[in-house]
Amino acid sequence: MAQLTKKYDNLSAEYAQLKASHAQQIAEQRAESEQIKASQAQQKVEYEAAYEQQKAEYEAAYEQQKAAYEQFCEMIMNMANSGTCAPNLFWSYNHQLPPGSPSLAPPLY
Repeated sequence: MAQLTKKYDNLSAEYAQLKASHAQQIAEQRAESEQIKASQAQQKVEYEAAYEQQKAEYEAAYEQQKAAYEQFCEMIMNMANSGTCAPNLFWSYNHQLPPGSPSLAPPLY
């Protein structure tokens, strides 16, 4: 009977030790899970901040390019309407031949 009591005490102690070890593992897993959740939340905040910054930079660059293009078009129109734009030799309606030069039109027979 003493052997059974001793064996029972040993098994009870081992069970208590396993139970405590299991509880410690669960606590560690929960702590690790909470740490991962916090890390993921931080990564999400950083990602969203980077995304918003990149979006703002893109929109600013787009607006800058749009303004530059509009300014360029306005400059071209001002030059074309002011008479300071050199005539294009390939546009016959925009090209005036010097006086006394032969006509570009084919001769009429």
